[in-house]
Order: sequence, then structure tokens, then C-alpha cells
Amino acid sequence: MLYQFYLIPGQFEGVNMTLTALKISHLDQLNSKIFALLSTLFSRLKIEHLIKQIGITLAIKKAVH
Repeated sequence: MLYQFYLIPGQFEGVNMTLTALKISHLDQLNSKIFALLSTLFSRLKIEHLIKQIGITLAIKKAVH
């Protein structure tokens, strides 16, 4: 009987550790997806910003000449 008493808390501890590891793994995957999306979004915004800047500078140069 004592053997079973000591075995059960050890089993629950393992399950809790496994659930924690799964939660951490899931959060890591979610963070990776979010950062990938943000980096893609920011690169697009940077490109659009550069195009707008070039367009503005070209328009100014044409107006000056």
C-alpha cells in the first residue's frame, strides 16, 4: 500500500511536467509564428515606405527641373 502511495505523486509530477513542457512548446511555436508574421509585415511596410520616399523625391526632382 505504501508503494502505491509513493508511486501516484510521482506519476502526477511527471504528468504536470509533461503538460508544462507541452504548454511551453505550444507557446514557443506561437511566438515563432507571430514573429514570422511581424517580420514579414514590417519588411512589406519598409518596402512600401521606401517606394513612397523614392516617389516623393522623384516628384520633387521633376518639379524642380
